[in-house]
Amino acid sequence: MLIVVSIIAAIVSVSFPSLTSGLAGIRLTSAAGSVASFLTTALNNVDRREQPASVLISPADNALSIFTAASGDKPANKLAMPAGIAIEGDEPRRFLLFPGGACPRIVVILHNEKGSRRSVRIDPVTAVPKIERVSGPVNEGAHS
Repeated sequence: MLIVVSIIAAIVSVSFPSLTSGLAGIRLTSAAGSVASFLTTALNNVDRREQPASVLISPADNALSIFTAASGDKPANKLAMPAGIAIEGDEPRRFLLFPGGACPRIVVILHNEKGSRRSVRIDPVTAVPKIERVSGPVNEGAHS
């Protein structure tokens, strides 16, 4: 029985790092999908309600927020990143969305604690989000 337990412990200790890395990758992919959905919803709401809005990307708060005239100083909607996922950059960035107007070129780069990175880009012509892997080291000071 002791030999079986030690074999199981050895297998678990070998597979644990790859398991946590896999979970971190899944968390990053899910967060990138949430960001794309959040931005698409913001663009659709602006056109549907015919009211301008502002999208705030705040690396310090590790969140995205939507502000409208009706919401005032409080965000109308907010998306906080899950634990282990961070938005790259130093300064907050604000994008204005106008009904019937051109979509701004919005890029959000996310990274996890394992160093994997994903970019969420909104195409300014079609307003369709595109999620891509980003190679290279994590740069905390990058303006994405």
